[in-house]
Amino acid sequence: MTVRDVEFIFLGTGTSSGVPVIGCTCPTCTSTDPRDRRLRCGAAIRVTDPDGLPRTIFIDIPPDHREQSLRHGLDRCDGLFITHAHVDHVYGLDEVRRYNALMRAPIGVHAEPEVTEALHRIFQHIYARQNNRNDSFVADLFDVVLEPLQPVFLHGLRFTPVRLLHGRLPILGFRIDAVDSAGVPLEEQPDPLPLAWCTDVSSVPPESWEPLGGLKTLVLDMLRDRAHPTHMTFDEAISVAETLDPTRTFFIHMSHDSTHQQLLQRMPPGMAPAWDGLILGLGTNSHL
Repeated sequence: MTVRDVEFIFLGTGTSSGVPVIGCTCPTCTSTDPRDRRLRCGAAIRVTDPDGLPRTIFIDIPPDHREQSLRHGLDRCDGLFITHAHVDHVYGLDEVRRYNALMRAPIGVHAEPEVTEALHRIFQHIYARQNNRNDSFVADLFDVVLEPLQPVFLHGLRFTPVRLLHGRLPILGFRIDAVDSAGVPLEEQPDPLPLAWCTDVSSVPPESWEPLGGLKTLVLDMLRDRAHPTHMTFDEAISVAETLDPTRTFFIHMSHDSTHQQLLQRMPPGMAPAWDGLILGLGTNSHL
């Protein structure tokens, strides 16, 4: 038996301020197109595992996670993969306590050592619960150490951490493949796999190009047109996508500089801006 019923959910596609931006009256922030409402970046992959059990695994846990989870009726967390410890990617960690209560099980947080250290420092009420004045309801988590290009096998999926650069900060992207019982990638991957999630990217190191090859779906950072020290511009992201040449590319972590329709009209075939609530796989019309 192998994994089936794969769904990849774009929970949030916006930059750190979200869209609409507080106090802004620009065309994107005042747009009535629901695709122009961009919560902070995060994703979920839902599958039926090889034993026939439902599983949900998250990539990042942004401040908007509660709203995102309620929107999609999410009720479990079988693993959490963290790209980096910036506020817009981890400040929803407190919300996973509800999944603990529903599942009656701890949750593994997969991250590099520096990120794990930051999480322990930021969320002392979770990780140093014994020091809380009151024994309150907090998340039950355990650490799983990640290293670039050292895959993690979880519920019929292989998550391969891939080194990316967020300005001068090394972070992780994740390539996801379905695997057989021996951990070998399936020759016929269920849509939308193999998929790579690459947020908050300003450049791709030389050693990471090969692990990002042969994708069906590439999800890639694309902040805006103007240059930024820690994110790809429109042109830079298009160039990377053309070089990697996946079957299709969706862009994320977008600012309010352009509306969804404005971005879409400028993109080459096989590429599109993602939007909050977009679901790939499980019979959805995910072809561009």
